[in-house]
Parts: sequence; C-alpha cells; structure tokens
Amino acid sequence: MPEVLKSPTPQAKRQSFSEFLESLDYGTISEEATHELNELVHACTETGKGGELVLSIKIKPVGKAGQVELDSDLKVKKPKPVRGKTLMFATPDNNLQREDPRQRTLDGVRSVAEETRGQVRAVT
Repeated sequence: MPEVLKSPTPQAKRQSFSEFLESLDYGTISEEATHELNELVHACTETGKGGELVLSIKIKPVGKAGQVELDSDLKVKKPKPVRGKTLMFATPDNNLQREDPRQRTLDGVRSVAEETRGQVRAVT
C-alpha cells in the first residue's frame, strides 16, 4: 500500500486559497473568475438550465531551489438560450417566405399590417 503524503505545514500557517488566488497571475485570474461567475449565474437564471465554471491549476516543480511553475486556466460552459421557431414555406425557386405560395388570395382581403400602414395613433 503506497504511503500518503502529509503536509508538514501546521494548519495555522497555511495560506488560504483566496489569498493564493489573488496572487496567482497577479490577480487577473481572480478578476476573470469573478466576472465569468457573474455571467454564468445570469445565464443559468435566465435560461433555467445549468452551467459550469472550472478553474484548473497545474503545478510543476522547477529545479531544486523550491521554485514551482503554475499554469492556470478558466473554462466556462454557459447554457444557451432557447430560440423560437419560425414556420416558412419553400417557393418553387427554393426561396423561403412566410406566406404559402400555393395559397390563393381573396380579392379585397388585406392583412392588419396593410390596413394600419401609415397610421399613427397617439396613446394618452
């Protein structure tokens, strides 16, 4: 059975994660994470769908002098809003239009848009 490595640093002397995060990449990753978290919460509450924010930190020892190299990355998966659907008709020329090209029109019948075109009503 392999040995479990335990940190020799007493609990009272350990740096908090939030302090570490503020110093990582001169605080830019912390600012970016704050912004992305806010955007993610907004997208989730607006769409009613879940999202994900993943902060990854890779640590690699460099030499024997106690130096370590850190590589951080922030990935966000925001839910996409649901878009409405539109019903259209294909014409014989393979174009799309809202009216059925095979539908015959009745003389004297106009749409509401045609009827109100050019009329402005003041609402008080």
